[in-house]
Parts: sequence; structure tokens; C-alpha cells
Amino acid sequence: ESLLRLLPEEVAGYISPYKRRNCSMEKYPEKSPKKPRVIEERTVLVIQDGNCTAIRKRPSKGLLAGLYELPNTEGYLSREEALDYVKDLGTEPLYIEELPDAKHIFSHIEWRMKAYLIRVSSLEQTHAPGILFADKKESERNYAIPSAFGAYAKYMKEEIQ
Repeated sequence: ESLLRLLPEEVAGYISPYKRRNCSMEKYPEKSPKKPRVIEERTVLVIQDGNCTAIRKRPSKGLLAGLYELPNTEGYLSREEALDYVKDLGTEPLYIEELPDAKHIFSHIEWRMKAYLIRVSSLEQTHAPGILFADKKESERNYAIPSAFGAYAKYMKEEIQ
């Protein structure tokens, strides 16, 4: 029946790995417990002038490598901090609206996102490196925005009043 019965524990001080781990063969190998998912708070900014939305390319390594994203930052920004962020890009904010919260779950990370839609006078004034201007009509065809930003990417296509 069992290999354990054929090998006595007394032979050369042998102790079966099953007995050492205090488990039976039916339970072996044991799965290690899943690591808890890391929760990250992020603020996503949908920055637009009348025609374009600001996007940027993600780093070539790491999570969502090489794809495009809406500008975002770790942690939750207040309305005032979001406006300061946009001013630091060299743009003049005209309007800000808080968007619904969203979350996206990766296998090991959970993003809990807060977002603002910010209308600016002109994106062409920005001096921020890496910021691109995605035209509403061409954005879906030319730029791969990950589904992690799906709750906010839809605002790229909407007409701004």
C-alpha cells in the first residue's frame, strides 16, 4: 500500500518528509497561502482642451509596460492639488469635475482610483515631458489604453460642452 509502511523510521535515522511536515500523502504537496493583494490609491486626471486629451506612455518595464495611460499619480489628490498638478504641466485650468470612483484588480495589485475631468484652455501650452495629445477621433485607433483605465477612457471620446 504505502511507501511509508515499507520504510521503517529507524533505518539510518530516516524520517519521511510526510511525517516531518506532519501531513499525509494526500495533502502533499501543500500550496503556500496566497499573498494578500497590495492596494494602491491613485488619482487619474482626464485633462482636455476642446479637441484633445492628455495621455502619456507607460514605462517599457513593469505593470502595463509600453501602453498609454491617462496621467495619474499615486495617492488621492484633492481638487486643489489636482488643479496645481495641471498648472505645473504649464496649462491653465478652466473647469474641474470630480468623476466617479473606480477600481481595477490585477492578480497581485488592486488600484482604487479617484478621478477628475479637467478642462484646460489649451494643451499645446504644456511643457511636461512625455505628454501626448490624443485627438478624440484618433485616440481609440492609435493609442492602446489599458482596461485598468476603462472607467475613465470613455471620457476621451465624449464631446465637451
